[in-house]
Amino acid sequence: MTRKKPSKALKFSRNLGIEQLTGLSAEMQKLRQYPPVTRRADGKYEGDILGFVKGLRFSARVAYFLRERLSTTSLEVNWGHLVDSKEQSCSPECDVIVHTAGHIRKWNGNDKPIMSFVFIDATQAKAVISCKSTLTSIDKEHPKSLRKYGVENVYLFAETCDEKRLPKLREAALKAGYSGLWCLYTIGNDTASFKTDEPALLSFGDTILRAATRASRKKSRSGKPKKLPATKRVPPPRKTTSTKKQSQK
Repeated sequence: MTRKKPSKALKFSRNLGIEQLTGLSAEMQKLRQYPPVTRRADGKYEGDILGFVKGLRFSARVAYFLRERLSTTSLEVNWGHLVDSKEQSCSPECDVIVHTAGHIRKWNGNDKPIMSFVFIDATQAKAVISCKSTLTSIDKEHPKSLRKYGVENVYLFAETCDEKRLPKLREAALKAGYSGLWCLYTIGNDTASFKTDEPALLSFGDTILRAATRASRKKSRSGKPKKLPATKRVPPPRKTTSTKKQSQK
């Protein structure tokens, strides 16, 4: 049986949907020739770009992609902390939070922000995506710490990893409690050989959309007030001779 080729319209729609990620993949691959600034044993620094800045750029672009992918919903996408119900503790930093509209506080957010870091009620979070640069191992504590705040959908999205190691890394991520793992692009035997799996990028956006909207529907159903049992109508007390006399006074 031969597989039917997708129509031009369908192919165009698919490519348009992941245009931001495929473009980001090309940009990040070019930046790999500029290593992050690190401190050597002799105390001197070497490298070209701050790792934090590069990592923030990557996670921000993932958030921008998801904002557009989820634009048909009422959900918001931000970088920030989750705050517990008593408003006494914060979760670890969350690179990307998909949540219902609204927040407790926004730091440095205005019409032209340099930084926009948001504090969000943990009950509003529907999914969290942890972004990594070069993925070589799995942080097992991150999904556990977020589940303490009621977040069930925790995902891992990396800039890159070794193509041969990706299946085992994905297996380890699922075992650790992540709901899925994707890479923007993978590295082959030759460190200059990059591969972008476009169907996987499409799957990433679709998966987050489904999980977040499902979590929103689940929460809205459970949040409905319970119907109270019907109370029996109590008949008014019968008037006695003494009450009749009191009412006539």
